[in-house]
Amino acid sequence: MKTINTILISLSLVYSTSVVASPQHAVNKSIVKKITVNKKVAVKKPVFSQLNQLIKIAMQSNPDLKSKKLAWQSLIQQYPQAVALSDPRITYVESINPIETRLGPQDRVLSLNQKIPFKGKLGLKGELVKKDISMAKVRYQKASRDLIVAIKKSFFELVYIENAIRLSLQNKRVLERITHIATTGYATSASTLNDVAKAQSQYAQVSYDVQLLEELRTTEKTRLNTLLNRPPEQRFNINPYARVPASFKHSLASLYQWADKNEELKIAEFAVQKSVVKTKLARYTSLPDFDFGVRYTQIGESDVQGLSRSGRDGVAVSIGMNLPFNRSKNKAIKEQARLNQRQKVEDKKVLQNSFRNRIKVNIFKLKNSQRLITLYGKKLIPQAKRAMQIAELQQRENKGSVAQYLETQSTTLNFQLAYQRAIADYWKALAEMERLTGRKL
Repeated sequence: MKTINTILISLSLVYSTSVVASPQHAVNKSIVKKITVNKKVAVKKPVFSQLNQLIKIAMQSNPDLKSKKLAWQSLIQQYPQAVALSDPRITYVESINPIETRLGPQDRVLSLNQKIPFKGKLGLKGELVKKDISMAKVRYQKASRDLIVAIKKSFFELVYIENAIRLSLQNKRVLERITHIATTGYATSASTLNDVAKAQSQYAQVSYDVQLLEELRTTEKTRLNTLLNRPPEQRFNINPYARVPASFKHSLASLYQWADKNEELKIAEFAVQKSVVKTKLARYTSLPDFDFGVRYTQIGESDVQGLSRSGRDGVAVSIGMNLPFNRSKNKAIKEQARLNQRQKVEDKKVLQNSFRNRIKVNIFKLKNSQRLITLYGKKLIPQAKRAMQIAELQQRENKGSVAQYLETQSTTLNFQLAYQRAIADYWKALAEMERLTGRKL
């Protein structure tokens, strides 16, 4: 920036102390009057009402957001399934060659069995589903915030592109007139070949810049339309005047505190809680599950006469359980659950540290953008405009050349573009900070 200031001061001194140029380098006074900077000032209107409208549309129509909400609603239906007993099993046996018993042949058997897990096991499975439901809800909230941040970033990038196109078109019109003047002046020896070449090259460069910016505008509009779930090529216009931001005054401690409640960290915390439940559930690998049943056996008439219970059907109850005797397997399951719990705790710490690092980086971007806004808005651009005024005055007095005027014009445009870039970068960095802290700043 010191270099830029030095250049401007040097230009001003050159213009203010220059001697009368020779006729070869002078430009006709009547022609120079045509070389003026477009001083039309557009009325600056706030863009946030339009931005809020776009966010409202996206919240209602974005398919990714709808998908996250449906996933959340779907998991809610999983809870009653998790805490319910497994379906009872009914078995019917029809004998082809009935087994003869003392009381008669076993013609058919009907049995009903129900598996019942150890007490407390179903409750823990229900807790796992509750954690999944909570995580799905937070994922939906995170998707909502990410969508808002993506729209804001795309929108303010589009604001910058629109301003860059506006400034470049203004510069292009000025360069078009200067190129015509330089070409005409060269025919009458009022300007040099170098003036003509420089004017033509700058005009060609700004023409390319305008074309490139227009393509970038189309690309950014496609990105924004995609977020809004609209056809990629749908046309729309935006108000390209974003207000100059106020100072960012939130303390680092407050930002860290808010970030600890960010949706991603909430999901990480739920993952830790879920791993704790899994650790408790792993203890049940050493405990049996039970099986209760009822069996009805239909018995035919016995060939033996005089038996008091001949042909009477039989009813029996059964109880069973699995035997978790494989100690090495059970121990491995418990150890895996314990290690998984420790992993989730460390994952949360990694995410927390990452957030704090990203907050520090983003604070630098915000403050740097503010410094650039102040530097260009209050110092460099006013200086460049004064240099332009001096250049115009000296041209009218035949004390300057086209090349000098072009240099001043190019510097002014670059400063104006850098100023608009800094404003857009600030609002984009603020949107990213809102993503990190999980709240509107």
